[in-house]
Amino acid sequence: MIGLKRGTVVLYEHEKEWEAEAQKTICRLKNISGNVFKDIQHVGSTSIPSIKAKPIIDIAAAADSFDDVLAFEKELEDNGFYYRPNARSYLKNQLLFVCGSYYDGSGDLQTHFIHVVRTNSIDWLNYINFRDYLNSTPSAAKEYEALKISLALHTPEDREKYLRGKHKFIVYTLRKALAYSYLGKTVTVKIDRPIGYIHKKDKYTLTYPVNYGYIPGVAGGDGEELDVYLLGVDTPVKEYAAQIIGIVHRHSDAEDKLVAAPEGMSFTAEEITEAVKFQEQYYDSKIEIFGATKCAMYFPDR
Repeated sequence: MIGLKRGTVVLYEHEKEWEAEAQKTICRLKNISGNVFKDIQHVGSTSIPSIKAKPIIDIAAAADSFDDVLAFEKELEDNGFYYRPNARSYLKNQLLFVCGSYYDGSGDLQTHFIHVVRTNSIDWLNYINFRDYLNSTPSAAKEYEALKISLALHTPEDREKYLRGKHKFIVYTLRKALAYSYLGKTVTVKIDRPIGYIHKKDKYTLTYPVNYGYIPGVAGGDGEELDVYLLGVDTPVKEYAAQIIGIVHRHSDAEDKLVAAPEGMSFTAEEITEAVKFQEQYYDSKIEIFGATKCAMYFPDR
């Protein structure tokens, strides 16, 4: 089954038909627009086989220019993709195209949402990271499904309330998904607090025993650039290309931290815990290392 009456919320068990329809839709979009879209992918709950979903196909399409996409507005509409300009008031930095009998006047169903975002933008990364994180983290997927089921039960005719009810979970999960997306990757870390840096806080003073910085242009959970502990480099540096080997999950803060080291160098969770203790002792944190099947727990003394 594909399609749902506009404004209603009903969840269905996953169907293989959804993926097939998504791929067919992606091919249609490519045929209509040529190379305007740099990447097109199936996203949203119908792209997560382990959970129930509304039977509406979400597609994320990345483009360098919105003007280039809108140049194909007539061709898209002729093929059943209707542009919704009013959606830009609440979907910032996106274009929305929709499909379904509600839009062509023949019925009341919505079947597809096409979210056009800029290539490599945070919006694109959010769509991809959220899908990939839930598909690789069954516990998070089931938590999301349970939330959706509860909200659908209490808001079957109020889609807006249903969406608001998911917001907090989505924001938190995107934060986790962003950190996970960097595990194992090599990045350039800009160091703004090198070894020996003294940082005066309201209640204490930190002296950094490791280089500490951020990934330029990547926003973390607090809206600032995503922070990184750089281990295995024993002298102060300004910039360093290193592999992300772990995550410091902060339960008592709005952001998580990444842990990096020179390529080929590894650290145990216990070694990472000791290296970052100078700062993490003030937070409720958990250390996870790349490729590990278990996480080392670190709880500061209170």
